[in-house]
Amino acid sequence: MQQTLKKSISFTGACLHSGVNTNVQVHPAPADTGIKFKRIDLKNSSEENIIDATVNNIVKSQLCTTVQNKFGNKVSTIEHLMSALHGLGIDNALIDIDSDEVPILDGSSKIFVNLIDEAGIKNLKSSRKILKIIRPIMLGDKNAFIKAVPAQSFSIDYTISYDHSLLNHQKLTLDSFEENIYRDLISNSRTFGFKKDVDMLLEKGLIKGGSLENAILIDEAGVMNDEELRYPDEFVRHKILDLCGDIYLSGFQILGSVVAKCAGHDINNKFLWKLFSDDSNYQIIEENTISSIEEINFAVA
Repeated sequence: MQQTLKKSISFTGACLHSGVNTNVQVHPAPADTGIKFKRIDLKNSSEENIIDATVNNIVKSQLCTTVQNKFGNKVSTIEHLMSALHGLGIDNALIDIDSDEVPILDGSSKIFVNLIDEAGIKNLKSSRKILKIIRPIMLGDKNAFIKAVPAQSFSIDYTISYDHSLLNHQKLTLDSFEENIYRDLISNSRTFGFKKDVDMLLEKGLIKGGSLENAILIDEAGVMNDEELRYPDEFVRHKILDLCGDIYLSGFQILGSVVAKCAGHDINNKFLWKLFSDDSNYQIIEENTISSIEEINFAVA
């Protein structure tokens, strides 16, 4: 069945790009609501302040994923919160936010996951709808791509390659994506960046709120943070975390096998646009029509 929170959660923190301190409350929502953001800082009508977290509202942005409604109101850096909602199977939520960016917190989605666990998850009385990949679809080239093919479960195979001795080549395959797999293997991995890029990004008005408390910073010698890596392959785990947040803008859990290499937010977002550009790429089915949940090992709470 569809799921939502048992009770509201809240958090406050600095935003990665704007540096603004922002307050967020995530509330339970009825079945078929989906994930919606509400800009409570704007003095507009309620309709103008609601931004659906869907593929149709994705707009081009740098180093994050942003959604914007038809009135021009937007929310950015939503990927880590969306990833937590995806990973824990939250289908419906209303998110009040008092700025245009979600706080970065520690750079992972672990705090969001912990808050959801504390609040509890509620089953609703409506069946969950699933997006089933019908035919292979790919976006990108040999250096950076994402593709999805039909499969009897949801799986992710991710590879990263960088010209750096620490990152170099990392690969992680998740043959299933149950709630505990996301919680234990993915949610605690942090965002990362390179020291050589910091000045350039600041000149562009980005990462104003970035620090060693919310991102792994890498120079030629290695990690500059006092805290050690949480996993030897934390970098590829975080790329999976980002991907899970970005593809949840499909509005559905997905039935299919996803393979990606060095696919940032821009490729992830364009992949969704391509997926939905042709109805023959996918089919929307209700979860209770799937004959054996155990057999397909799909992620439900």
